[in-house]
Amino acid sequence: MNTLNMFNRSQAERFQRHFALAGFGIDAQAKLMNSRAVVIGAGGLGAPILTYLTAAGVGSIDIIDHDVVDRSNLHRQVIHSEDTIGQHKTASAAATMRGLHPEVKITEHREAITEANALRLIEPADIVIDGSDNFTARYVVSDACEIAHKPLVSGSILRYSGQVSLFWSRLPSGERGPTYRDLYPEAPDPGEVPTCAEAGVLGVLPGVVGSLMATEAIKFLADIGEPLIGRVITYDALNSHFGEFRLRPDPEREPVTAMSTGEVTEPEPVATAGPTTHDDAASTSTDHEEPAVPGDIDFNPFTGETKQDDDLSPAEFQRAADDGKVGLILDVREPHEHSAGSIESAVNLPLMDLWRSEDPPAGLEDATEAAPAVVYCEHGVRSRQALAMIKQRFPDTQVKNLLGGYALWQQR
Repeated sequence: MNTLNMFNRSQAERFQRHFALAGFGIDAQAKLMNSRAVVIGAGGLGAPILTYLTAAGVGSIDIIDHDVVDRSNLHRQVIHSEDTIGQHKTASAAATMRGLHPEVKITEHREAITEANALRLIEPADIVIDGSDNFTARYVVSDACEIAHKPLVSGSILRYSGQVSLFWSRLPSGERGPTYRDLYPEAPDPGEVPTCAEAGVLGVLPGVVGSLMATEAIKFLADIGEPLIGRVITYDALNSHFGEFRLRPDPEREPVTAMSTGEVTEPEPVATAGPTTHDDAASTSTDHEEPAVPGDIDFNPFTGETKQDDDLSPAEFQRAADDGKVGLILDVREPHEHSAGSIESAVNLPLMDLWRSEDPPAGLEDATEAAPAVVYCEHGVRSRQALAMIKQRFPDTQVKNLLGGYALWQQR
């Protein structure tokens, strides 16, 4: 079959760079044209997702969002404009999308996604992309996709950080794949996690994270590259740092088989008008979600990584410090971060300075098993790198990592 015949002249001109792209070509473009994507949210994350899916040539796109455009949206929701303030976000987004690809088939759903309608709304999807801005919607979308075995690209942002992954409850091999509930088994209580309206968000951040989400969706639909299944990408805009950690399905978790109104509270708006609860570093996030957690905890909520033997939870660290059982406290953040707030008596030695130095930090030699040195950063990512570096160079050093870093310690 000559798949080129399915493109009209304007489409052939529009997609010629894809046609010429090694490993992509006409066949992959045809797969995009025959695909249907369901996108939750036409706000900060939805803006790059919708524009790039449309521009790339995804043939059918559903938009789910009940909100209207507000001026406070425009610093990050760049699919909208001053001219569309007060309009439904689905209509404003659809107009921009048709300007990029007039033949795209757009279905607008001017409603919030809930347990009552989620299965119906995602049923036609070849892939679901969740750019919602609250935990309630994320769990509803994840559960619906798990029940329907739909692949789900999920992303989130807060302040300067974000994260992205691709969840799929049943892989083509028949094996069980990871879902959002494997990353975050339970939602935080209402009000425990700040929204973007409360905590703020860097305007360009949704562009970065949403573009990564669009990339994963396009790769999946075009059947190219390695999908982000079982991996979570984190992004920290302040440090220009991308991270990644592995995610496996929890064999002890009961699979979701039905939408249950008892599991989730009254749904919040899925629109991205302002509130965007999410991960601040999980890792980064990242994107990381920043749930309020107790001081004794067995995982890093910013990265999802399990607590290791050389980690101290904030509560463990505080008890040891109160008992005088902590030696050198090493802050490997940048000086401006240290100046903005730090743990008492901590010595500031940025990670790059530690890496460049051939000598151990002053005071490290005094660390003992009973009173180990403790290294920390903002979210526990750089400090684990510092820990590995110290152990490699000075194998006998007694050193621990502060789980979740300064951000989690503050919440103790």
